[in-house]
Amino acid sequence: MMHKAWCQESNIQAADSISTDLYNKGNWKQLISYGNKARADGVYFPGLQLKVAFAFFITENYKHALNEYQRVLSKDPYNETARYYAYFCCKFLNDDLQAAYHASFMDKEALNKESLKPYGLIAVGAESGVKQNNDVNRDNGFYERITASNRLSWRFQLDQSLAYFNQNIFKLADDADNDDASTRSVDKQKEYYAKLSYYVTPKLSVIGSFHYLNTQFNNTIYNSNLGLIGLKYAATYTDIQGNINFGRLQNKPIEQYNTKVTYYPFGNFNLYTTSRASVKHLDGANNFIFSQAAGFKLMKNTWLESTVTLGNEDDYFDADGLYIYNAIDKTTFRCGETVFYLLNSHAQLQLSYAYEKKTDTYQSLKYDQNAVTLGFLWKF
Repeated sequence: MMHKAWCQESNIQAADSISTDLYNKGNWKQLISYGNKARADGVYFPGLQLKVAFAFFITENYKHALNEYQRVLSKDPYNETARYYAYFCCKFLNDDLQAAYHASFMDKEALNKESLKPYGLIAVGAESGVKQNNDVNRDNGFYERITASNRLSWRFQLDQSLAYFNQNIFKLADDADNDDASTRSVDKQKEYYAKLSYYVTPKLSVIGSFHYLNTQFNNTIYNSNLGLIGLKYAATYTDIQGNINFGRLQNKPIEQYNTKVTYYPFGNFNLYTTSRASVKHLDGANNFIFSQAAGFKLMKNTWLESTVTLGNEDDYFDADGLYIYNAIDKTTFRCGETVFYLLNSHAQLQLSYAYEKKTDTYQSLKYDQNAVTLGFLWKF
């Protein structure tokens, strides 16, 4: 027994010496390989784990680095080094809520250094868009939205939005001999959206949202109240989410069940994919919708994301219930491109283009629609 303990201590000392040498020389890839071998050999201790985690961090594999730091923290929740870098991993992965969770364990000096508080404004933003189509019975549609994100505590985050949409809709008169060949109605919609997120564990969060819509069309006013509840799990290279949308949309009960997987092959936003599958139950029918997005870093401070959505998007919920496709005409296909550009560490611009295939509600007519949206986000 003494001989076995002595060998284990000797192996740890050798591993510590070799890993320290690789760390000091900045041989990050070799250090990661050595760490994998040490783990396989059963010689993996906190000191080595912190060095390997930093090697992943410095090579921008934030997902894997975070996983390593969380392994250290599972045994030593107040390890300041692991907690500090876990916070930055989450920050660089645009996960403000998980970053705040780790910040809650940081000492006052670290919190003051990063100007962190358990409550306050996280970000504000705005977007404006126009939808142009080739249907003579449809004018352009216009969409505006403002948004704000607040930290309510280290584990609670509230995201809120106000939005407005309007479009002129023309309907051919029933009497073809009527001089007034069509009637005009204005489709107007005002919206309020709120999403509350709570971090339960270092990897699991609960989300819930509420979306109110005031829709005015053809002298009729509809008030819709919609909700969402879901879970999100952050794994090593993936984020997995499942949620349910429910409520009454323009006096019709609706349910939508969603699963979403975001994959980061390099552990960062240099390349990522998001796959989302939904089953929507409305008017006694089930519709399956699939959405696929892929993004990559195009150049310094610039990212490009491509998306495609297949299926009947009539009254479809997207982005945790933030966007609801409840326009007069059905969308049967949608694809698009978005460019994200970081002006600095606080400001982000985005320009989105979407192409949609639509079906006219009042006529046997299919048409194309092109949408352009400009957005701005400021992070504090």
